[in-house]
Amino acid sequence: MKRKICVVTATRADYGLLRWIMQDIKDHPDLVLQTVVTGGHLSQKHGMTVQEILRDGFSVDAQIQMDLESADATSLAASVGDLFSAMAVVLNDLQPDLVVILGDRYELLGIASACVLMTVPLAHIAGGEITEGAIDEQIRHAVTKMAHLHFVANDTFGARVRQLGEEPWRVCVSGEPGLDNLYREDKLTSDELSDDLGLDLSHPTALVTFHPVTLELDQLKKQLIAVCKAMDIAQDRYGLQYVITYPGVDPGSDHIVDMWHRFVEQHEGRRLVSSLGQKRYFSALREAVMMIGNSSSGIIEAPSFNLPVVNIGTRQDGRLRAVNVIDVGESQEEILGAIADALAYDRSKDCDNPYGDGRSAQRVVAFIDQVLRERRRDKLLRKKFVDFD
Repeated sequence: MKRKICVVTATRADYGLLRWIMQDIKDHPDLVLQTVVTGGHLSQKHGMTVQEILRDGFSVDAQIQMDLESADATSLAASVGDLFSAMAVVLNDLQPDLVVILGDRYELLGIASACVLMTVPLAHIAGGEITEGAIDEQIRHAVTKMAHLHFVANDTFGARVRQLGEEPWRVCVSGEPGLDNLYREDKLTSDELSDDLGLDLSHPTALVTFHPVTLELDQLKKQLIAVCKAMDIAQDRYGLQYVITYPGVDPGSDHIVDMWHRFVEQHEGRRLVSSLGQKRYFSALREAVMMIGNSSSGIIEAPSFNLPVVNIGTRQDGRLRAVNVIDVGESQEEILGAIADALAYDRSKDCDNPYGDGRSAQRVVAFIDQVLRERRRDKLLRKKFVDFD
């Protein structure tokens, strides 16, 4: 009998990492893919990116609306509660053999809690990582304890998951699934991307994403002013262009979007997009001269392009880094200096990526198939705590 694997995606970012896992589940002769879409995917304000999922050939088995019009903490907490209730209904309807989630965003609390109470086995991707500058840190480790299978990027992260008491047989070192896009996602040519964005990419162009640091929201306005002033000066001094993407839907994200609209308004060489999509995003990683901001993509995907990254502030504190990452504080002067360093960065030198080799999806799907063949549901659900030596 075929086993039903339910993948839940809430943002353009996690879908970009889950896509090839979904494709390999869909193509597997003994597995059936179920897809549940929620969060920013269903928001007009954030690009209605469910359309991207449908364009990629996936059916959507359930849609769960969340109220994301107000990105303040109180509204988002209420939305997670609503997601929890709706997810329980969806699980009852779909009756999956396993639910798959990825990352550390707040939506996972509602999804994982529903799985626990409905006794549905849960697989979590990207556990064992550290991001000390955000509440994501707490969410990731909490979800690790709720999950029954763990897919981690490397041995260091696997050791951290086991340190949380997880049995070794539940942990698979699969690599970071976002890197699969390097080999499996078609890319636009430089001319195609230039036409699409309305920018001449023969001029130096930076890819920019800045997210709220959820433990430092009182400093967000000051941080944004410094970033924008540094980018203003860098454009005048070095002729830099900017392709800027929206932040995730977090407390403070509305302020960032408003600031970016003002930054690009009536300025040449600046483009703001709600979502690039995977093809355009990875094409932009190839064409850009640097990344600027505090996105995990600068830590995880950019090393595979040997792309220098100006990583601003504390949001990614604790993550493993390759040599392409230039860590910098939040002052205008520091950011501007790091931009100069990034322009001088030697992209011919080796840049080993600590997050994998771009072959994650096949490992994830093979491990899921093996475990579901070898372990009965009750064995999968009944967890033992293993003390760490």
